[in-house]
Order: sequence, then C-alpha cells, then structure tokens
Amino acid sequence: MSADTPAPVHACPHCQHPTVSATVRTAIWMGDRLVVVEDVPAQVCQGCSDQFYDDDVSRALRRLAEDGFPAAQAAREITVPVFSLDGRIVRRADNPADDGDYHVD
Repeated sequence: MSADTPAPVHACPHCQHPTVSATVRTAIWMGDRLVVVEDVPAQVCQGCSDQFYDDDVSRALRRLAEDGFPAAQAAREITVPVFSLDGRIVRRADNPADDGDYHVD
C-alpha cells in the first residue's frame, strides 16, 4: 500500500461504525496496580470509541503483562488521584409518587 492510499476502513463489530487507525493509551489493572501503556497502535471506533489491536500489538501487551510490567522498563511514572463515591451517590426516594426528593447513600 502506498503512502497515498488510504487505510482500509473496518466496521466495529459492536456498533458497525467505521474504525480509524490511531495511536492510543490503554490502562491495565494488575491486581491493585494500575499501569498505563502509551504508543499503542489501534483501530478506534468512531461510534463507540472501542479500541481494537492486531495480533502483534496484543502479543506485545501480553508479554509486558507476563513480565509484570517491570518498573525499571517504565518510560515514566505519573501520580493518579483516587476518588470514592462512598457517601456521594444521590438516589431518588423509593416512592414513585415523590416530588423529586433525593437522599444520599
């Protein structure tokens, strides 16, 4: 395929919208540890934003995970704030005829 030839368009298997080639970040939980992998080639759905990786990319991600995402190989580290919804969820009163009153769990 030449540089002037557009990449083939694929349909998202979930919503059937077209996908586009992009370089993305993905977040992966390993137990209580969150890691972010950057520079991931993917097909990204223009409808639902799902990301799809080819076999080579999937293998590279799997190898990183199997190696335990070694800290010595990290490109950089970031600090991530953690929030809780405990005490922040506002629910409508159980009575369907209520006047819109809410209570906090």
